[in-house]
Formats: sequence, structure tokens, C-alpha cells
Amino acid sequence: MPAPDAELLPGERIGTGGRYVVERSIGQGGFGQAYLVRDQQLGRFCVAKRQVPNPAWSARIREQAYSNFRREAQLLSTLNTPGHPNIPEIFEYLPELHCLVMKYVEGRDLGWVLHGRGGKLPLDEGLAIIREVCSALAYMHSRSPEPVLHRDIKPSNILIDSEGRVWVIDFGLSKATPVDSNLTNTVETQMAGTFGFTPPEQWRGEAVPRSDIYALCATLHMTISGFQPTMDRDDMDDFLAGKYAPFPPVRSIDPNIPPLVEAIIRKGMAFDPAQRPTAAQLLAALDTLLNPKARADLQSPDGAALADEPALAHWAEAHWEAAALWLYGSLADQVTRLWGKNRLAADMRAITERNATDQHAGLDELLTLLDPEGYAAALPQLTADRQSIDFGQLGSEDRREVVLQLTNNGRRYVRVEILAPRWVMASTLTVALPPGRQQRIRITADMRRTNEAGRLRDALIMRDRSGTTFRIELEVRLSRWGAMLQMISGTRRINWEGGEVRQIRQIVAHRSGVWALDVSPDGRQIASGGWDQRVRIWRTADGAAEEVLDDHGGNVLSVAYSHDGRFLLAGGNSDQIKLWAIRNRRIVQVINSQQGYQESVFFSSDGQLMIAHGGDGSIGVWRLRDGSLVQRLQPNVGGQTISLHPDGRSVAIGCADSSVRLWAIGEQKPAAVLTGLRGGVNCLVHSHSGGVLVGGDGTGVVRIWDLDTHSVRQELRGHQNAVRSVAIHPDGQTVVSAGVDSTIRIWRVSDGAVLQVLNGHAGSVLRVAFSPDGDLLISGGVDGTIRMWQ
Repeated sequence: MPAPDAELLPGERIGTGGRYVVERSIGQGGFGQAYLVRDQQLGRFCVAKRQVPNPAWSARIREQAYSNFRREAQLLSTLNTPGHPNIPEIFEYLPELHCLVMKYVEGRDLGWVLHGRGGKLPLDEGLAIIREVCSALAYMHSRSPEPVLHRDIKPSNILIDSEGRVWVIDFGLSKATPVDSNLTNTVETQMAGTFGFTPPEQWRGEAVPRSDIYALCATLHMTISGFQPTMDRDDMDDFLAGKYAPFPPVRSIDPNIPPLVEAIIRKGMAFDPAQRPTAAQLLAALDTLLNPKARADLQSPDGAALADEPALAHWAEAHWEAAALWLYGSLADQVTRLWGKNRLAADMRAITERNATDQHAGLDELLTLLDPEGYAAALPQLTADRQSIDFGQLGSEDRREVVLQLTNNGRRYVRVEILAPRWVMASTLTVALPPGRQQRIRITADMRRTNEAGRLRDALIMRDRSGTTFRIELEVRLSRWGAMLQMISGTRRINWEGGEVRQIRQIVAHRSGVWALDVSPDGRQIASGGWDQRVRIWRTADGAAEEVLDDHGGNVLSVAYSHDGRFLLAGGNSDQIKLWAIRNRRIVQVINSQQGYQESVFFSSDGQLMIAHGGDGSIGVWRLRDGSLVQRLQPNVGGQTISLHPDGRSVAIGCADSSVRLWAIGEQKPAAVLTGLRGGVNCLVHSHSGGVLVGGDGTGVVRIWDLDTHSVRQELRGHQNAVRSVAIHPDGQTVVSAGVDSTIRIWRVSDGAVLQVLNGHAGSVLRVAFSPDGDLLISGGVDGTIRMWQ
């Protein structure tokens, strides 16, 4: 391996295992030397761009340069996803040589082309080339977590290949080189910018995305006018003071250039960066120049005529909800048909695909691309109606709830993940707020979840997608008397993570397996059903039988309490779904589902609808008031199990192809598909917050998905056979799974660790459920027993 600072010679091998063979030096880049190398693994040529420090630099400056280079190389790598047709792909970063390996593009740079064409190009040809470069800059400037700047746009860094495709090359990484603000060192000055093309703020080391716009408009000027800037070091003081312009008005050189083009160049080379357009705005202007007849006004949903991207952006920001629906509806098609802007329409379609489950996030990304008046640079402004929460004094068994109101006072869409200390529970794990919207969340202090004493101080952290955090201070005082009374009385505190869970009660419930199980909202009752064609109600406190609902007339596979605890749904191996009034043990509604048997039944969150998953794989939605069918969802691969989202507006469907489809009620197709399970999806359950989904499969694997990102958070392995049922503790910290191997396993969500294995059932465990307060775990097995664990 060559020394870090040594020149690379032909035939030398660099990279892991000597993957790249140096062919020759191909030029001096903005940050060092560029080499043509051959990738031996893939049989292709690449460009290796390497930072070469100035020998006059001190050790401190050299280390700073290397550190900046590493960071900038990592930032450049974000351009690969999803990529852009005018930007060469970044293949690899070699840290030991401070070297970046990129796609090699063979062609002629724009400077060479201009020289061969008499110094300038026809207007339309020049505009078309600059338009492609501007498209690349718009893409770079919209990157997350921060914009990527080129910092050295000029004719020699714009390459045109043999097919006429435009490439932006030599990203320069000038930010990776310390800039001498006094401009006394020729080498460092050259690395900081190019006379005539670099704007004043960049010479000061203050480059922003619109610095690239200045350089691009200077390049446009040269391309269509043929003017060569003569600026040198002696002009720098006047240039930095705004008293010197490297380029004259373009029409003073060629009066045939349209005034609109001159206005675009003048605005793009404004001394103040804030006066320049963004890359997206400049791109829209260039498209208008290139396609003046193909463009017609868009008509917004409220009838407003929108002539260009700025008008569209302003309307969308002012009509957020309607704009989000329009974006996910017909907007891209209209942009193609009326404006002829295929690239913008493709960007819109890509945005909606990336944000398929969050229309607000999609609109926010579109506005970031269009960037009306600095939208992309706007900071999130989430505010709360209080900066701290004092829960007061609580006993060791006490809980106290406080309502926190959050408001989005900014221009940007805000979506935050809520991180709470162990002794605090939030009613949701995510908050999503469009501009101007509010949301109330419940924050509960639960002293049973801590072993500490005295005053507890911590914070509720809300973190958005960019990493920005919002903090609410929390405080509670734990009463010593409560802890002492607990010790005297012998009350046992439940610690699901401590491996101390044990069986406290057993109920011989059904003559055959317990296939249906639910706990009442107040936690006082358990409803069960089995193959003995009975629905039974049990008292949680002592396991005593309270009611027998014996008119079902079929094996019972599923039961569900209404949210007020007054009614119970029961479904089984017949077409009928029955709604019972529990207090007087009376059937108040019978729904003929025409689905065969009923695998699962649920109430909607508002209690107005009933959702059932049938033996034919379909999901039916009925209005309980009159039993009328509202919708039938029919996955083309057949549904095997479902879970209703806590908001009542969508379901997760475990399908026969081992996928999980997330389907909004009222829609005709799923919003997303989750994969990873094997051997069929046997069971699904949402967390109380709705941000997590847990599924178990026929091979004994349990998967935990994050529904905000649709990514797998944990994969849990331990069951020896199929998983029959899963449950999530109300605080979202623990998952319980039950299997054909007769075991119940308790898992920690954060790291997937198995905390305890519970044994007791004689045969498969068919159902598990937590009580609403999380103090009790209920299980039902093929042995016909219900067991309570604590």
C-alpha cells in the first residue's frame, strides 16, 4: 500500500486486497490529484480522487483537512441514493489514502467544447446543458441530513459524453480544505475557488447552496456569450466589497440574447446569496425558457391557475391538506400533460413512493424540492403548552396522568419520535403535525416501573427526522411511606423485565382448547371461547365464573369487548357474528358475514363498526347500527390473520404468502407490504401507540416492525415450533409470544433479549393477552385452561 502522502504511480494497487490498479494520473482536481484506475473485480475503469495536502500546511491544518475530507466524502456518498442521471456514482471511500473512488465518464468537458465551437454555443444548446447541471444541483441541495454542495461549478467540471449526456464531475471537496481568508497563499486560494466563478461568500469560507447557483449562472454567461472573465487576485478586495463584477451584462456582449435570460443570469449572480434563486427555482425558469409552448397553467383543486413551480409551491403551502391529497392523486400526471415536465413529475412520483404511508411527509419533501422563499432552510418549530411536568408526590403503586398539548408553529411538517424514561409512559410513540396543527398526548408517571426512591428527575425527549430534539423536563417525588406500606402489606410489584413472573391463578375454562380470549377495558373480566360452543365470562380477581353465553351454536374462535365494556362480539366456525349485551346476556345484533368461519373480530375505535377476518381470507367491515356491509377487503393472496390499528382506521393483514399488508379501511389496495416471516403469518398485534407491529410465523420466529419506517426492529428466535399468539405490554417495552411448543416467552423490545420462559400449559398455547393496565398476563391453551401470570 502506498504511503498516505506519496504520489500514486502506474501499476500500484490500492483499496482492499489491491482491488484497484492505478493506470495513470488524469489531472489536478480542486482538492488534489485524480487518477484513472482499473477495478479488477468488476472489470471497469474508475476515477480515484485523492486529497493531497499542501506541504506548507501545519500538522493541525493537515489533520483538519483530513477530518473535513472524511466527512465530506461520507456526505457525497448520500448522492448514490436514489442517484441522479447527471451525477457519477460514488463507489467507495479509501480512508487510508484519503481517496474517493467514482464512476469514470469518458467525454469532453464544456470548456473544451466551447474552445472547439468558437468560444460559445447557440442559446438553446447552452441552456439545455446548463439545465441538466441545474437538475443535478437541485438534487444535491435537497439531500438529507444536509445539502451537498459542489463548490466548483465551471466549464471544465461539466463533462459531455459521446452520447451527448451531461455529467457534473470533480466535486472538488473544497470544503475539505482549510481556506485562507486572507488569500495570501496561491495554492490554498486556488483550492478555495476559481476566479470569476466562485461567489464572494465562498471566498470567505461561508459557502451555501446558492453559492453553486452563482457559479452555474457565470458558466451560463460564458457558454452563451463567449466572454472570458479576467478577474485576478488584485480585484479581490473590490469583489468582496461588492464593487467589482467579473461578468458584464450578457446583452452588452450579445444583444440577441433574450432579456429574460439576462435577468436570470443577473439574479443568479446577485452579490447577496438570499437574492439568488434556489436550484429548484432556477430549474423551473430554465424549463420555461426551453419549453415555452408546451406549458399551460395547472388548475389547483380550488380552481386557482398555477403558472409555474413557485406558484404551485406557494399554493401548496397555503392549502396543506388539499395539496397533500393532490400530490398523491393527479398532480404528477397534470405536470406532465400541461407543463411537459417529465423530470418534475418523476420526482413527484418518487416522493409519493418513498412516503407511501405519510402524505404530509411527501408534501414536505416536495416543498423542500420547490423551496418557496427558503422553505428548505426553515427549522422545525414544535412547541408545548408547558416546558416541564411536575407529577407531585406519588406512592410506589401510584400512577398519575397529565395531558400535554403540542403545536407545530413552523412552516415545515414535524414528525417526532417520543423517548420517555422507564417510569413514564406516553399515549403515543410518534407525533405527526402538519403546519398549524395541534395534538394532545397523555403522559403517565407509573411508580410501579421504578425501584428508585426520593425525587426523580428526567426528561421526555422528542426527536424529529433530522435529529433535532425537543425536551420536556419531568419530575416526581416518590413517597417513602408508600414503599414502606407496600413492604408491610406484602404487595408484589410486577416486573416483566426482571424474570420474576409466575402463575398466580388457573381456570379450567372449556372442555376443549381456549381459542378465544379478551380482557375487559376495566380489567375486571375475562371473556373466553372454545370448541365447546360456549362464550364464558370470568372474574379476574379470583377466577370465578360470572356468565355463560350459551347460544352461540358453533365453535368460538374469537371474542372482543367494546371499548366501553358493555358489549361483546363473538365469531367462530359459522357465518354468523353475534353481538352480546353483557349485562343482560342478550343478543342485540347478528351479522351474516358470508365469509365461512370467523378467525378474528374487532370493534372500531369509535365503536360504530365491526371488523372481521373470515375463513375465505377476506376482511369485512360492517356498521353495527344496522348490520350493513361497509367494505370488504380481499387480498389476492388470502388473509390468514389480522390486527386492527389502535386508531381504528387501518388493519395489518397476515397473508398466505407470508407477507403482511397494511391496509387503510376505505382504500382499495394496501398502503405497504412487510416481508420477512416464513411458513405463513399466524398472528399479529399492534402496540397501544400504533407505532409497532409484532407478528409470529409457522417456523417459530417473531418479528417486530417499526411502522413509521416499515423496517424490522427485532427478530426473535426461540420457539421450537409455530407461534400461535403474540401480545405487547401497554408500555410498549415488552412482547409476549405463545407457541405450539407449550411455552410463553417474554422478550424485551429494545434489544430482543428473552427475559423469561413460562411453562405450565399442557400442550399448545393458543392465546395471550395483557390486562389494560399491564399488571396481568392472561393465556389460554389447547388444554382448556386459562392461566393468569404476574
